[in-house]
Amino acid sequence: LAVPEARELTAERRLGKRLFAGAGCDACHVPSHTVNVGGNEETIWPYTDLLLHDMGPMLADGVVEGSASGSEWRTPPLWSLGIALEVNPDSGLLHDGRATNVHEAILWHGGEGARAAAQFLELSEAEQDALASFVLAL
Repeated sequence: LAVPEARELTAERRLGKRLFAGAGCDACHVPSHTVNVGGNEETIWPYTDLLLHDMGPMLADGVVEGSASGSEWRTPPLWSLGIALEVNPDSGLLHDGRATNVHEAILWHGGEGARAAAQFLELSEAEQDALASFVLAL
């Protein structure tokens, strides 16, 4: 299935987009990539770098898989996250569903994601909500 279209970028979501970048979330959740589709270059917007990152001890599960330690996780694409949660609101976020919303998912970030989580905590409640609204609109 094709990735659904991103939702409208309201004023709140445009603010959230700026805050997402300002907090450093886009260092790992890289917005776009150019891919070759049938000989044509196209830009996709998955918001991931598809790389492994050490996310710290709070997210570690102790399972070593290949060369990945128990605290390393592949950056998941964020596109369609809001739609996925609408379809299955009880699915939770992160690798094990422990986060019930975007705010919690961000705050679980440790290791390489700790700086972005700290930046998120420095935002006002309205700014945190705007960032979360942006992520859910992807």
